[in-house]
Amino acid sequence: MPEPTADRTEPRISVSDVSKTYRSRSGAVRALSDVQLRVEDREFFCIVGPSGCGKSTLLRLLGGLLDSDEGTIEIRTGDADRPTTNMVFQEYGIFPWKSVIDNVAFGLKMQGVPREERYETARRYIGKVDLDGFEESYPHQLSGGMKQRVGIARAFANDPEVFLMDEPFGALDAQTKGFLVEELLELWNESTKTVVYVTHDIEEAIRLGDRIGVMSARPGRIKEVIDVDLERPRGRTEIPLERLDRLEERIWSSLSGEVERSMHGRS
Repeated sequence: MPEPTADRTEPRISVSDVSKTYRSRSGAVRALSDVQLRVEDREFFCIVGPSGCGKSTLLRLLGGLLDSDEGTIEIRTGDADRPTTNMVFQEYGIFPWKSVIDNVAFGLKMQGVPREERYETARRYIGKVDLDGFEESYPHQLSGGMKQRVGIARAFANDPEVFLMDEPFGALDAQTKGFLVEELLELWNESTKTVVYVTHDIEEAIRLGDRIGVMSARPGRIKEVIDVDLERPRGRTEIPLERLDRLEERIWSSLSGEVERSMHGRS
């Protein structure tokens, strides 16, 4: 079963029997069916699965952007003054009419944090993602990687209980993605936040995740959860190639049949 044994502390996220169907005039599409998931406090949990399996739908359910048709989702909160979740999307999700510093400070402004304090926090996280000197720049003046760094800085400045990341580096070139993965890990190590991270990249999931959930073809469910038994840090030169290859093969053996089912439209 994908769910770990129950002798652990109360999870940060608990998903039980969750299903979701999209309905339109052309018919109904069952995106998720009977999803069971447990994410521990301060865990970096990655999700991989074939295209169209409901990965993004599951993240949006966790973030409260959608309602499930069946089942329950519980996110344990510890501080009522902090937001429960914050999403980072592949499409950057930053405001084109706001400067970098105003984008990063936006969530704090919505929380009512005083101007001086929110700008101080924003500047600190702008520095952490190596965007010093770009505080007054606008998104159209930035590269794709820089825009995503703005989104990540804003998420961490907002200080939520849980980060939900939907292929945040999927549109970037390999070199930029590798650099941002390292930056994200540094920020996560400092903050010890809980992260649920969707990706198509198996190696990326291994470098980032404590555990990896493999989703089935649509209707999606958590088919299997695989432990990443590698010490941190996990830079390219720090992961033994044999162990990396073994984990990639293990994950692909679980995923490949689901990809084939998805490509041929079988459920």
